[in-house]
Amino acid sequence: MNEKILKEQLKINGSLNKPITFDINFKENISNAPVIIFSHGFKGFKDWGTFNLLANEFSKRNFFFLKFNFSHNGTTPEMMDDLNDFETFGNNNFEKEMYDLDCILNWLCSTENLFKSYFDKNEIYLIGHSRGGGISMLKAVEDNRVKKVSAWATINDFEKYMYLSDIENWEKTGVSFIENTRTGKQMPLYYQFYKNFVDNKKRFELQHQLMKLDKPILIIHGTADSTVDVSDAEWIYNNIAHSILIKIENADHTFDSKHPWDKNILPKSLKIAIEETIEFFNC
Repeated sequence: MNEKILKEQLKINGSLNKPITFDINFKENISNAPVIIFSHGFKGFKDWGTFNLLANEFSKRNFFFLKFNFSHNGTTPEMMDDLNDFETFGNNNFEKEMYDLDCILNWLCSTENLFKSYFDKNEIYLIGHSRGGGISMLKAVEDNRVKKVSAWATINDFEKYMYLSDIENWEKTGVSFIENTRTGKQMPLYYQFYKNFVDNKKRFELQHQLMKLDKPILIIHGTADSTVDVSDAEWIYNNIAHSILIKIENADHTFDSKHPWDKNILPKSLKIAIEETIEFFNC
């Protein structure tokens, strides 16, 4: 008999008191389940594409699954299924995302958490996609509450992706524009993003920080990823202890998912990523 999967939608304050909206998925009768926190990537959000199906899949396999919107990702509590608040999006940065992930961990570990009987706060695992992979890996370095991390289609360096912009012109004009290739809209990214990185460069030198990682890490990457080259994953595997690399042949950056996703089944590549991650977390 299949146990019912429960889903709750919640909200807490994040960076600059902007709301972090998040979902928790778990079996109705489960207790002390290991926790998975899923972090979306740049231009991502918790209800993107296949992410709700993904949450159900992990919940069915006895995990307490939490996915959230970073406070400055460009969604609003009134519209969580697409990017619409471009001003907030433009004022996002790595420091804010790290703060938000800390807020989620603090919520989980609070003695006042109404759901605490369902999960084991001593078994907290992170999954991050793309830039969310970088954030998740860095959080695993910094926070002893995190026991394992799986990074999907992850970047291995924050700085090099900034140079897709003209830094000199970015400083002069105060803004760089990033196209949302799905909608065609030009989204602003204010110069504060780069300045905040420079001001906190020691913390956000990801490759250097990853050398300190002493926890198990699983890297999953598609060989046909045209957004983040598979060489980023290979660098992590070749340089970071306790790392495992799974390459999924011909999979793209989203493991063959797209937004919106109107099917009730997951693409084959994403199923592989899920199965490999479950095996990793269970061992």
